[in-house]
Amino acid sequence: MNNTETNKKSVHQGKNAKLFRETKGIKQEVIAIELNITQQAVSQLEKRRELDDETIEAYARIVGIDEYFIRNMPDNSLPEVTSNFFDQSSQILNFNPLDKLVELYSEKDELYERMLLEKEKVNNYLEKALDKLSK
Repeated sequence: MNNTETNKKSVHQGKNAKLFRETKGIKQEVIAIELNITQQAVSQLEKRRELDDETIEAYARIVGIDEYFIRNMPDNSLPEVTSNFFDQSSQILNFNPLDKLVELYSEKDELYERMLLEKEKVNNYLEKALDKLSK
């Protein structure tokens, strides 16, 4: 058996789909609604070694990843504790990057305005000092 065949056998698409779904904190009900099936059927899908194209496309679209990862990630490429790690860290991932970007720009603007005010104070102080020296 060559390496490609071995990798193909070690790929468990159902586990991959579940791992990425859980990583993003998405419930099975969301997948069920998208596929027009029950939550219990989603649970059964995630136990299958191979998934059909429609299912893989739906998972990839909902989770926001490339289908390649569900189709090809070897079963042993991530340790079992990964799901626990992602469960604990998923709170970190629950933010909108655009909101953070806007927040950072607002902070930058506020700091810039404060810097200008401080610079103006220093300039006024220096002008007063020069006036005193010139008198």
